[in-house]
Amino acid sequence: MGKLEVRGSASKTIDYDRMKIKLDFHAKESTAKEASQKVMRECEDFLGILKKGGVDISNISLSKDSVDRGVDYHNDGEREYYRANRILEIESAFNMKTINDIRSITNNCNAQVGFHVDYELSNEDMIRQELMIEALKDAKSQAEVMAQAIDQKLVGLISADKNDPKPDAVFDCEVLCMSLSCDDDEEETYDNSNELSASNNTYTETIYTVWEIA
Repeated sequence: MGKLEVRGSASKTIDYDRMKIKLDFHAKESTAKEASQKVMRECEDFLGILKKGGVDISNISLSKDSVDRGVDYHNDGEREYYRANRILEIESAFNMKTINDIRSITNNCNAQVGFHVDYELSNEDMIRQELMIEALKDAKSQAEVMAQAIDQKLVGLISADKNDPKPDAVFDCEVLCMSLSCDDDEEETYDNSNELSASNNTYTETIYTVWEIA
């Protein structure tokens, strides 16, 4: 009778299927009122464009709304300022055209807005469960080979411990800060980039097993 300690693992590369667009409207002014009013007005104009285009803006969430005081230091002394922020989040299934449409709107609005996209996987828990099963199969296969090499047979599984999960890095599509004036230019189209696919991520699960051999 004896024991074998075997580590099994399994990996799978999967395209992200969901996205979260963050729009950070911000302004820096000499008074809190000026900064707050500017951000609220720009955000209101942006939402008006979406609503006019048939978008249900009630599905857009407000993740941050703030006005903070700060100080700039110059040769002639300190200067007080106020920075206002209002961050909107739009969550949906991945759609490259939606990303381009939102950026096109910000390109043609008189606003300072940070644009940021995160990709996510909707069924990550299920994928990880499937990988754990495959990792256990991998461990058993290795144990059988090792037992056979020393003229032993696998009797059964004594224990199986999952490794501590490590958080996967979230892929950032792009971060863009813009300050552009409104204009009446011809509407731009992005037919080529509309065909771009989502990024992917490789998910890995590892299991530590102990097998009895005889």
